[in-house]
Amino acid sequence: MLVRSLKDIENTDRHVRSASGTWESKRLVLAREKAGFSLHETVLYAGTATSMWYANHIEAVLCVEGEAELTDDETGETHWITPGTMYLLDGHERHTLRPRTDFRCVCVFNPPVTGREDHDENGVYPLITEEG
Repeated sequence: MLVRSLKDIENTDRHVRSASGTWESKRLVLAREKAGFSLHETVLYAGTATSMWYANHIEAVLCVEGEAELTDDETGETHWITPGTMYLLDGHERHTLRPRTDFRCVCVFNPPVTGREDHDENGVYPLITEEG
């Protein structure tokens, strides 16, 4: 059994800040736990825009605080995401999140991330394994 709090991982290697400065993420469960998924609390900052494309991962996101506009960059369709709203990127959709307020969410990735990933110039997390 594993028990870990967000406070436990503040300012550790599991507390990741984006190179772009638009978000930070606390990675509660990573690939090294061998659970088959990773679990993160992520905060995207108000007034920013983050374009992402999880070409190598499926992500489920549950908003727990704040508000943001989610745009499917492939179709142009937009959604207003508020607390209690979930979205699933099961088709590797290119998307942009524009938080109106600081936007706190819980994210699950499959395959699990290692904690060393950051979005590349295309918004993609590279597929990194624990060995690589």
